[in-house]
Amino acid sequence: MLTRVQKIYFGMARLGPSTMLVMLDLASALFYFSIQSLPAIYTGSAIALSYLSIMLSELTFGNLSDRMRSKRWGRRKPFIMAGAPLMATSFLLVFSPHLFLAEGNVLGLFFYATVTMSLFKVFYGMTMTPFQSWMPELTEPEERPAVSSWQNVANFIGFVVGTFGTSLLAALAVGWGLPSVILYMIFGFIVIQLLGFTPSLIGLHKEGKFIPNPSITKDLRVALKDRNYVGWLVAQGLLSVGISTVIRTTFPYINDYLSFSMTEFIIFGAELLSVVFVFFIIYQYTIRMKGKRFTLQLSMLLAVISLPFTLVITTTTAAFILLAFAGAGVAGYYLFPYIVYADFAHKNEIMTGEGRAGFYTSFPSIPLNGMQALSAFLWGFIFALPEVVPVPGEIATVVSQGYLFWGPIAALFIFLSVLVLFKVDIDPDFERLKAEHSTEGLEIGS
Repeated sequence: MLTRVQKIYFGMARLGPSTMLVMLDLASALFYFSIQSLPAIYTGSAIALSYLSIMLSELTFGNLSDRMRSKRWGRRKPFIMAGAPLMATSFLLVFSPHLFLAEGNVLGLFFYATVTMSLFKVFYGMTMTPFQSWMPELTEPEERPAVSSWQNVANFIGFVVGTFGTSLLAALAVGWGLPSVILYMIFGFIVIQLLGFTPSLIGLHKEGKFIPNPSITKDLRVALKDRNYVGWLVAQGLLSVGISTVIRTTFPYINDYLSFSMTEFIIFGAELLSVVFVFFIIYQYTIRMKGKRFTLQLSMLLAVISLPFTLVITTTTAAFILLAFAGAGVAGYYLFPYIVYADFAHKNEIMTGEGRAGFYTSFPSIPLNGMQALSAFLWGFIFALPEVVPVPGEIATVVSQGYLFWGPIAALFIFLSVLVLFKVDIDPDFERLKAEHSTEGLEIGS
């Protein structure tokens, strides 16, 4: 059992990484496509390849951390200690192509974007997969909502700061180079990230059961016998295509197509943060009353209903309404994975007596990041469509047809996820499982 203070600093350790990941997700297309003028196909391909990198990283380091034995540092800590500073360094490099390349070098910029974003994702997986795998080992089921709540607080603050950072980038960055304000802000994120892990590395020591005979194929067979786990992987994969498209497109959409002013950027940022905060509270209430599946489906339907209106929206007022509903869907997407995978890991430990938290945290990276890579490739093709759509209020300026079609395409994938979730149970009854398997143990013993 963790003390209240331990729950807080373990949960809040996600602040720095969440800030970095949110800003990378929101700003990668904005920075390279809109500001640095890297063609859409190249931008989408670079982002897609970075998702393939994190897929391999999370699978590798999650399973290595399950099987590593270190008397001094344990299983999870060495990966966190090595990965955190490398993640911080690579985040800085993502936004610093001007330090290494000449302006106008399109092919060089593509390779630079691919390498730096991929390195960030590799080191993110190296750090955060072992860290998140620690949660089922440190906590009992009744503690996880409290720990997850602090993680959600960290994620929300990270979302706030990452959104603010992206808004600042959109407002201040013009052409080649990086304004000093943005550079100082990035260094601030790095400090927050490195300091955030320190209390957990010093103060937490408990770890779960060691698996003496490592076998990924055995782990895979065990996990895939759970129909609900497989169904969740399918649902989350489909959902990630739609939500990733929303996250990646929002800032280019309001910057390039709707031509938001500085004031409108500030209003949008405040609106988005308010919506996410309010719906975090609403969803935590509906989880308690109706369960996780009902709540997730509700949040996704808000996005499904609103996103097709990108076909007709031409005013900032209508865009504010659209993006508020889309933000409600994004809030649901960020709220659930930590709880769901910790629950599946704990369910498996009850049923098998073995600890596979690293596997349950890392294996989903294959379908999840594979689908997100598909989303990024698809984004590249959507925004490579002919530039024939007039920018509202600026008839002489035209942009890609992708600025109209991205909403309905994202909504389709999110709706498919809602349908799959009708067949998936993500609300396990731990007391019933414990009773069943303790009874089985007694029967075997007798």
